[in-house]
Amino acid sequence: MRSTPEQQARAQIDRLLAAVGRQVCAVLDVNIRGAHGVVMTAILLVAAQLNSLALADVHSSVESTTDGRGQPFWLALAKDCTVPAGETAAGLVREAIGLLGSPDPTWRDDVGYGVIASCVYQKKLLDAGQRREIVDTLTGNLRRGIGEAGTDTVLLRSFSALDLSILAALELQDPVLDDAGYRRLLDDALAYLAAERDLRGIDPQVGWVHATAHAADLLKFLARDPRFTPADQVRLLDAAWLRMTAPGTPVFTHAEDERLAAALLSVTRRPDFDPASLDPWLETFVALEKRVWQQSPPEATSLDAAQNARNLLRSLHLLLAMPKPDQTPDQLVAREKVLATLQQIRR
Repeated sequence: MRSTPEQQARAQIDRLLAAVGRQVCAVLDVNIRGAHGVVMTAILLVAAQLNSLALADVHSSVESTTDGRGQPFWLALAKDCTVPAGETAAGLVREAIGLLGSPDPTWRDDVGYGVIASCVYQKKLLDAGQRREIVDTLTGNLRRGIGEAGTDTVLLRSFSALDLSILAALELQDPVLDDAGYRRLLDDALAYLAAERDLRGIDPQVGWVHATAHAADLLKFLARDPRFTPADQVRLLDAAWLRMTAPGTPVFTHAEDERLAAALLSVTRRPDFDPASLDPWLETFVALEKRVWQQSPPEATSLDAAQNARNLLRSLHLLLAMPKPDQTPDQLVAREKVLATLQQIRR
């Protein structure tokens, strides 16, 4: 039987430690008063177990996918989704999804995202059941490792949200989710936007992370769906506000505010949008700005929240003011309301 990635990692560590004269034993057998090498071995084994458990599925997916198929195969598939004889589009898409957590941006973005865009959205090679299955897989990924920050587990979550945005866009053309399925996806997307703690935009080691932007992309398409209710509009407005102003949130610098503003633009362009629903939301911007400057000097975290809030509102105003696509009457009213609020909070 083939060993698991965790077992392989532990065996490799054992060999390396034995080579330098360290005693290797199980964690429960460690004598904490024993030799320094034994204690360090136990620590290393615990760390290796935790790390390998977190990344086992990612490594396993890359390992199985690259067996007999190099990147040129997958990049060509992402370009035009020409499915080779003996393969199925659904099977290849499942394999590509397994690469979404790879620390290699080519596997993760060009393949993990590109194959889904090509095979699922552009060529529409998956049937309704297969699309629902993929939605379930990707939404499950949104919860894996949630709460962690600074680790590679965010990659699977973030790029699963990005792939889900493709499925949500296709849902507008050819819906396959029933009302309950759409509702679950919307709830999961809003929950993910709020729960994600790894807010990096781009990382020098792994490239784009961009969890907030990818969650916003998903919500942008979900907000265009006929099943998105006026109550959902309020939920999205509040979710965007909380994401930008939650305690500990840094000032976003990689266009996250623009991506969230695009999701909010989808709200304002809906036929059932009521511009009056913006009023209580916009009041929170004014209240935050006043609260920040009640202290002298203001707290750094409060300044960050206020800056994020202003950036979100500026980005939304810019999108509302653009002539294309054609502006709706309610959109014009929303633009004036946002502009009036910006005039009150500008520094």
